[in-house]
Amino acid sequence: MKSKDSSDCTEQALFDELKALEEHLKAHGPYVNGQNVCSVDMSLAPKMYHLEVALGHFKKWSLTESLSHVRNYMKVCNLFLSVSLCACMV
Repeated sequence: MKSKDSSDCTEQALFDELKALEEHLKAHGPYVNGQNVCSVDMSLAPKMYHLEVALGHFKKWSLTESLSHVRNYMKVCNLFLSVSLCACMV
């Protein structure tokens, strides 16, 4: 992510992985396991949030509109995680 070399193909490799996630969510979503949240979502959602924030800061890069299912996944996971966190605090 901190690489200054634009020809090192890391950005394309990341986009390819995000595209694979996009296709999976499109076919099986809204969560990784379908309609139900699972441990994979609980692990992946914070990493996706950090990815979006860090890429925006270091690379001025954001998720494209073509990754609409990934963007929606991040939205529903963040909502689910914040509701779960609030419920734990009560």
